[in-house]
Amino acid sequence: MKSIFSIFKESTESFEEQEKGEEVVLLLRKHPFVVLLPLSTFGLIGLAPILLFVIFYSYIINSSFFLSFLFLSSVCYLVLWLFAFYSLTIYTLNTVIVTDKRIIDNNQYGFFNRQVSELHLHRVQDITVHTRGIIKTILRYGDVVVQTAASDKQFIFHQVPEPEKVKNTIMRVVASKHSGVKSF
Repeated sequence: MKSIFSIFKESTESFEEQEKGEEVVLLLRKHPFVVLLPLSTFGLIGLAPILLFVIFYSYIINSSFFLSFLFLSSVCYLVLWLFAFYSLTIYTLNTVIVTDKRIIDNNQYGFFNRQVSELHLHRVQDITVHTRGIIKTILRYGDVVVQTAASDKQFIFHQVPEPEKVKNTIMRVVASKHSGVKSF
């Protein structure tokens, strides 16, 4: 059971395309609530065949509908498993890696559709935090917007836990890069 929940923990392991001497400062994923909400919905939908069987037990058992019911229930559970697997996969693969040299934003849009953006820390101009709504405020997650120099695009990290802490950490790393001192 411990290994199932290990995807919700941060890892400071190396990553693909890591430069020599580059240290990982932060590994960010969306807040676990973001993935637990659809997973709990799938779990509730998974109760439907069981409830139908309990309510219509005598009709299902005493008729020729039993095998059809088992088949339809199996298809329902297969589809739910696929949606749950997809949600967990996308959650796990969508990461933001902050190193002492750059920010790497990995966006997984599907099983075979990935976008990787990179921003060197010397290009960071401003960082803004957006937390909207009561649930985001209570659970302390929100969006972090990193504004870059010149006319480059903004980097937006959606639904990350503790966005204020993320902002402060990135600002400390940027400040240490400008001063030449490691203080993260």
